[in-house]
Amino acid sequence: MSRKKILPVYLVYLAFCILITAVQCNKTADIYREEQYGTTTDKKIKLKEDTEVSVDFTLTGDNLHGVGVKFQTKDKFDDEKMKAELSDPETGTLLAEQMAVLKYERIQNKDGGSLIYFELPADRVKGKTVRLTLTLAQGAKVFPSLVASENQLNPSSLMVGDKASDLSLVFKTRYLAGEKSNFAAAVANGIFLAAFGTLVFFFVYSGKKESAALGYERGGSKKSSRKEKAFGRLNAAARKCFGFLAGKDVFFGFAATAGFVCFYIVYVYKCGVSNAVLENDCFFLKGMYGGFALLVLLSAVMIFAACIWRKWTIERLYILLAVSLGVLMSLVISIDTVPDEPSHIDTAYALSNEILRIPESGKPGYIYKRVEDIDADAEVRQNLGPENYRWMHQKLYLKAKDETLAECAVRSNLDNGGKIYYVPQALGIAAGRILGLGFWLTMMLGRLFSLLCYTALTYFAVKKIPVGKISLMLVGILPISLQQAASMSYDGMINGISLLYIACHMHMFYDETQITAGDIAVAALTGSLLATVKGGTYIPLCFLPLMLLWTRRDLSRFKRYCGAALIGLFLFMFAKDRLVGIISRLSVEQGAAVGGAKSQEVYTFGYLLSHPARFLGLFTNTFHKQGDLQLSNLLGGNLAWRDIDINWYIIIFILLLLLLSCIRQEEEAYIPRADKAYMGLLSLGCFMLIELSMLLVWTPVTLNFITGAQGRYFLPFFPLVLLCLRNSFFKVKKNIGQKIILLFAVADITVILHVLLVALEK
Repeated sequence: MSRKKILPVYLVYLAFCILITAVQCNKTADIYREEQYGTTTDKKIKLKEDTEVSVDFTLTGDNLHGVGVKFQTKDKFDDEKMKAELSDPETGTLLAEQMAVLKYERIQNKDGGSLIYFELPADRVKGKTVRLTLTLAQGAKVFPSLVASENQLNPSSLMVGDKASDLSLVFKTRYLAGEKSNFAAAVANGIFLAAFGTLVFFFVYSGKKESAALGYERGGSKKSSRKEKAFGRLNAAARKCFGFLAGKDVFFGFAATAGFVCFYIVYVYKCGVSNAVLENDCFFLKGMYGGFALLVLLSAVMIFAACIWRKWTIERLYILLAVSLGVLMSLVISIDTVPDEPSHIDTAYALSNEILRIPESGKPGYIYKRVEDIDADAEVRQNLGPENYRWMHQKLYLKAKDETLAECAVRSNLDNGGKIYYVPQALGIAAGRILGLGFWLTMMLGRLFSLLCYTALTYFAVKKIPVGKISLMLVGILPISLQQAASMSYDGMINGISLLYIACHMHMFYDETQITAGDIAVAALTGSLLATVKGGTYIPLCFLPLMLLWTRRDLSRFKRYCGAALIGLFLFMFAKDRLVGIISRLSVEQGAAVGGAKSQEVYTFGYLLSHPARFLGLFTNTFHKQGDLQLSNLLGGNLAWRDIDINWYIIIFILLLLLLSCIRQEEEAYIPRADKAYMGLLSLGCFMLIELSMLLVWTPVTLNFITGAQGRYFLPFFPLVLLCLRNSFFKVKKNIGQKIILLFAVADITVILHVLLVALEK
């Protein structure tokens, strides 16, 4: 495209941005304000049929929308109902009431409890003292417990029956505070789109005019007849087959690979499946394991043939490995056993409702689901074991039994990432619902869509990167990477986007070809997404484009500064979406912040600044007490909900293969020490921010080390760490990449079978 044609396209794009901004400016949303009464999870109040729990408190707003009460239970609800009444304690006047059916309530945090929301509307009640009374309807068989706290943010008085309590009920009130215009957000989005298009436009416009494409004439070979072509193909296939059998190295390699996989399959059957059949009456496991073992063996044969026999390119190999091993991992690690997968399912399901045009629920924390898909036992199944496979076997029917929509409680994860990270999963769920599939098949379809999207992103990353190609590929098929990609978690999208982001920058830094507008566009999009996810903990990665200023001297100064201007775009996205929330979090006073699994008091930023020695000690203790666990989790040593431990010798073997992939081959570009130091500094920044975020939102003040940080959080910048380890002290003259990939794939298969073995031994 010539310069004269670029300008009109750019003007049309700007007009489109203005139109989108104008449309978004007309949208409004209700503003709600919440007040918290009671903070920590200290005691339980058993709510039986004859128990009446009441709490007196003062309303702080005019328009009360409702009250959310925290409760716990170990059993699944049937037809139990809980009644909430809001009344005036002086006159006894009833202000509002609601009877909630507990059948579709789910405990999303068995230690901290979950909120059940009652719609109790009341107008013009600011400053009024009211009484909230909670009772359980007659005929209940499951008795929930209300959560009580020793601390409170706002005053309230609790009565259990006729007795006063020194505790405070854990609940929150919700007030309608007015309407909010979407003007600021629309303008900010419009600025981002305009800046993105302007950056790409100037990069293209500053280049030279495109040269005419050269035509290439095909060879003038004579057309052969159909018989000659068929005979040639048959002859070529025979030569390949004969060569395969004649090559001793290939033959013995195939025998060793197939023999090892078959041995491990038999070992898992003898030590895991047969014992589970005898001890837990899991007779269904024999047939399921037979089909699974066949898939494992078929995958191993295909991977060996592609690596050693046909010698596929690394990017083609990656597609085969990621899809085949990801599907196997998804079958072994069942639904709800991946960390926080129930809440990820809820978030993707809510997005599928938007895709299918299903209306929203008026209650916060609730959406409409098919009765078929309401998974009240999700928390019970979070620990992978034989019962998970029994449940899977029972859910293998094709069609849904009950597609009626019902309002149910959910938990959203949109605070950590935007809706874009759940688009593949939501599309899979929507497709399953349209086809009328059952719960298990619908969720597995969502998992498959997530895996395919992750594979596509990382395929282009592996294809694009000029240095460390094998290292990047191995990171993409780490056991923990495959587990997250083949689940409903948004980690698969985050990891895929980050790998593509790093690969695109390595291509711009160390490839001799010219940087195209597509490279800038991909870097801008992926970097903007990374800047806003998980509270901005990956914001140091957004400073990677700064390396353009000194790595590409062949570029014009304008293009180098144009590439470095990406940083400003990333910082704008970070400030637009995350800065206000981070500042409010950093300004919380000590004692007012709660977090962790049990909603305990956590550290605050102000306390850490005033106690620098304590701050340093927390990081030091974390390195000594949690460093090995985080490294093991990064390499796949703790899978499922971190309750499936992989043997240490497998993890060491995976680590050795990763280190072996860091040895530079002769044809690869050299990474200067200054570049390594800069990339290492960015990686260290991401690591420190992740640990700091866990310190502020998850670590109780009673601990002297940081808890909650998992090794999988380090995957987005792990390739940079491996690039820093590349050196010229050792060089590989012979290409051993295909063999490293094969050994890594065998290690992944071993991990998958080991997961099944450990799960069945429970």
